[in-house]
Amino acid sequence: MDYKYLYRALRRAEIEAGYKLIPKGTMEFVAEPRLDLDVFPMVFGSETNAIRHHQWKQNGFTTRGISATPHYERALFYAKRNKVVVRIDTEHFQSLGIRTFDVNESLRERPHEIAVPEDDEIILVYEKDGEFPAQIITDVTHID
Repeated sequence: MDYKYLYRALRRAEIEAGYKLIPKGTMEFVAEPRLDLDVFPMVFGSETNAIRHHQWKQNGFTTRGISATPHYERALFYAKRNKVVVRIDTEHFQSLGIRTFDVNESLRERPHEIAVPEDDEIILVYEKDGEFPAQIITDVTHID
């Protein structure tokens, strides 16, 4: 990944926890195919399925993945409700056990499956259950 920083608009639960990155679930970042989303031949237990399902915000799909973008302006767009954006430093992702999935790159052969291409969404997946390491957040911005 070529980005030094990523940005994320925090959910209410993340703000109340002290500006932490907290996935909605603890499931491994893989998914089974869905007839309404996936194409043939269908692949079971696939990270590509998980990327597709995650970025289409499928209800009940709660994994260790969280969304981020390299564009501060896009994070501001998503911060309209809770009004907090964090800057995430990517430098130590590998040593901390954080994997990244570039949605546009992962789905480049089927661009119509990318929900919001202008986000350049990067899905972050921490190898452990629970919140991401606090040291990756380098700035918290409150939006007026």
